[in-house]
Amino acid sequence: MEETIWTPRLYGKHNFGVNLDKDFARDAIQLRIPIERQTRMNKLANKELERLRTNWLDPYTFHGDSCLITQCYIGQNGVGLSLDYQIVDNLLKDKIYSKVIEYDSHNVDTPSQAYVLMTLFDKWVEYADAVKNV
Repeated sequence: MEETIWTPRLYGKHNFGVNLDKDFARDAIQLRIPIERQTRMNKLANKELERLRTNWLDPYTFHGDSCLITQCYIGQNGVGLSLDYQIVDNLLKDKIYSKVIEYDSHNVDTPSQAYVLMTLFDKWVEYADAVKNV
């Protein structure tokens, strides 16, 4: 992985967004993976959450049987990072005209919550890239 796959968009006090490379997102939504692999990615994320002292399990929500996450959720009164369902539809129809796919955070109240979400998103990119190159 040599090119930039994702970058944060900082705004507000703690809320942020993530710009994900459109080609990476398209590859991830087209890549069919078994539920066991999605479960394994969540288990790896659970270990990361434990390391970060965040008490939540299975933070990734995948689009169907694809490798694309539509949400990264860590509980704590609705703290998460998600992709709008319309963007998913447009990705499936190959009707995305910008260079990036935008995820938005929700209910982020502290810098540590933002850090946990960005860390989990980065881990998912790493896992998805590894699965893509198998």
